[in-house]
Parts: sequence; structure tokens; C-alpha cells
Amino acid sequence: MKTGRNKPFRTDTLAGRVTDWLNNSVGAIMFFNTRSAVLQTISSINFVNWSDNNIYQAGKAFANQPQYWKDFKFLFNSDFLMERRGGSRFNVAESDIADAAKKGGARGVISKILQAGFLPTQMADSFAIASGGATFYRNRVNSLIKKEYNNRVNEYLKQGIPAKEIKKKVDSELNEIEKLTKEKAFLDFREIAEESQQSSRPDRISAQQAGALGRVVLAFANTPAQYARLTKKAASDLINRRGDAKTNFSKLLYYGFVQNLIFNMLQKATFLLAFGDEDEDEKKKEKAYLSTINGMADGLLRGMGIQGAAISTIKNVLIKISEEAADPVSDVLDFSPPISSKYGKLQRAYRIYKWNKEEIKEKGFSLDNPAYEAAANVISASVNVPLDRVVKKVNNVVDATQENITPLERAMLAAGWSEWELGIQKPKKKKKKKTRSSGRGTGRSNNRSSNRR
Repeated sequence: MKTGRNKPFRTDTLAGRVTDWLNNSVGAIMFFNTRSAVLQTISSINFVNWSDNNIYQAGKAFANQPQYWKDFKFLFNSDFLMERRGGSRFNVAESDIADAAKKGGARGVISKILQAGFLPTQMADSFAIASGGATFYRNRVNSLIKKEYNNRVNEYLKQGIPAKEIKKKVDSELNEIEKLTKEKAFLDFREIAEESQQSSRPDRISAQQAGALGRVVLAFANTPAQYARLTKKAASDLINRRGDAKTNFSKLLYYGFVQNLIFNMLQKATFLLAFGDEDEDEKKKEKAYLSTINGMADGLLRGMGIQGAAISTIKNVLIKISEEAADPVSDVLDFSPPISSKYGKLQRAYRIYKWNKEEIKEKGFSLDNPAYEAAANVISASVNVPLDRVVKKVNNVVDATQENITPLERAMLAAGWSEWELGIQKPKKKKKKKTRSSGRGTGRSNNRSSNRR
């Protein structure tokens, strides 16, 4: 807060370069990540409150479509949201990538590519803030105008001015009142957005997040950290009887549970079980529900900082050991998402090569050679050029064109969810028996399962 910067170390040092290299893996993960963009839009409901933008008032403001879209356009094109879309106020990792993109050389070029890859998430973030904020902004403007109007009337009454003259006087000041209240309403809107959304503002992140270790351990924890702070403050205010008890309790419930539940159910596609077959395997449902609960716990723990991330990692390692999982190493490395990502990509590349040796030799320079996917993962892990994301997007589009899937599943495949996450299984057993020697059937299936990490 003293310097206006949230990077306490120099990037030209060895530690700075290694941190930037690891930090850029976040950009590789987020490169045109449409699933992240879809999940970003759920934060639009963060602007609903118990006062001037309650559910009824928000619905009423939304019903006035001409005014709603006028306010949406104003907020979406405001300097605040344009700055967020520029990468300088979105989150810590993207802010660093945006700064590195301004420099020359290979590192600057790679950072520029990664910065461009944040576009879908940035646009979804701005859409969520502007769409949810439009009703808040309009209702806050109306409530402030009413409050200021009444204050001036009461002030003039105290001065002994006749009521008829007061009305004329205050009406003549309406333009000034509207200007002042719009400025105040926008500031209130901005504070809520940066309080409940990802932000790289130095006064909105912790010392741990700004530190070198925090950048490596707390990647993707910006939003959980914001929610953890809001939850802690709401609980403290509730215990110490500060503010409105209803507002504090609702914040505690919403940011501590509801928002977390919605995010994890969408992230893991658990909600699809509600539309699935009633005879679906109960073990599969139970596993999906437990995975969602575990994801919620991880979000809460990582929001508490490095210590919480350590507890989350130990918890997940113990779960894998109890399940007799073959590879708990990935869960140990999950302590640092960037390192875990690089390990996972190298592991996928190895598995693709191991399972498809014969096919790789037979295909040669054919476009459907699995070697390209393996090479893309190695390149992404080593130099952070997100070629693996390009391959994944192509696979998503191809998977979305298959038959015998529902329109919802098709849309989610196109948006970035994988087949295994949606529980889609292709009837390939007969094909596997016929092509066992070629390795194609097992390679495709096992590669799918490897993408779970």
C-alpha cells in the first residue's frame, strides 16, 4: 500500500525469473479457458443486498429494460472495467503477466500471448460485474437522490424558508444532486465489485498473496481469499453486534457456503446428476457429491492463506492414501497449483507416448498423430506456450459434435468441460477388441482419464 505495487521483489533476479516462469503457467491454464469464463458469470448475484437492491428492487430495475441496458453499457465501458480487462486490476497473476508483456524479448512475447488468452475470462468478469451491478447502480442512484432531496428539504425548513419556495429551490438543484449521487453510487458499485471479485489492488490482497511464496502457492486463490475475508468480517460483526445482523448473517451464509457450493457444483458438473438417469450408479453419485464437498473445503482452506493450503494438501493426500491411489505425488504437488500443472502436463505427455508408441510411428506427420498432443504438453510445461490448450479446445469441439448426447451436454463440452466430467461414455468396447494391436482404443481412453488432473 505504501508503494502502490504488489510485487516486493525484482523480476531480473533469479528468484524473480523463476517466480515469473511458474506464474506464467497460470496464464497457460487460463488461455482461452471458456469454462472459467462461464463460471465467472455466477458472481453477478454478488450485488444483491437486503436494502435498496434486494431481490424485489433488483427485479424491478431489470424489468425496466431500456434503463437497465443503458446502465449496463455505462458500467461495462467505464474506466474501471476497461482497466480490469487490461489485466492491471483483475488478479495478481494476470497483473504480473500484463506487466511482463510490456517488456521485450522472448519472455515479453510469451507473456503477451498469455495476456491475450485471458480475454474470455476478462469479458465474462466484466459482463458479470456490469450485469449484476446495473440494477445495484440504478437502485443506489434512486435511493441516494431521494435521501439527498429529503436532506435538503429538511435543511431549508430549518432555515425558515416557505415550503413552496423550498420545492422550487430543491427542484432547481436536481441536476447537481443527480451528478453527486451518480458519482457516489458508482464508488459504492466499484467497492462491492472489488470486495467480492478478484482484484490485484494492493489494499485488496494479503501480504502472503503479494509475496513470492504466495504467488506460487496461492495461485487461483484470489476469489477464495476475498470470500474468506468477507466471511471473517461478517462473523466478527455478527458476534460483536456491529451493523445489521440480517446483512451480516446473509453474508456469512452466502460467501461461506452458497457461492462456494454453486461454484463447485458447476465446476464438477455435479448438478447434471439431477437430470440423469434415476438408475444411475449410486457409487458414482456418492463420489460426485463427496468431490463437490471436498472442493468446497479446499476453497475455504486456500482462502485462509498458505497455512490453509498446507492443510488442504495434507487432507487430500490422506484421502488418496485411504483410497489406495497409485499416485499421491500429484496431490502433494497440489500445494502449488503452477508446479502441479507442469507436473501434470509432463505426466500426460509421457502417458500419451507410452500408450500410443505404435500409432505414433504409423501416423508419421498425419494431423491426428497423438505425438502432437504429447509435444504440446511438453512445450506448455517447459516454456508456457499454451499449445496444449489449443489441442484441448479442438478436442472439445470434436466431442461436442458427437451424436447421442443431450443439448446441455453438447453446450458444456463446447464450453470446456471434458467427457469424463460430464459422465459421457462412448460405446467403444467392440472397437477396442478389433484395434488392440494398434493401441488407438486404449490410448484415447486412457488419455481421457489422465486429463482429470
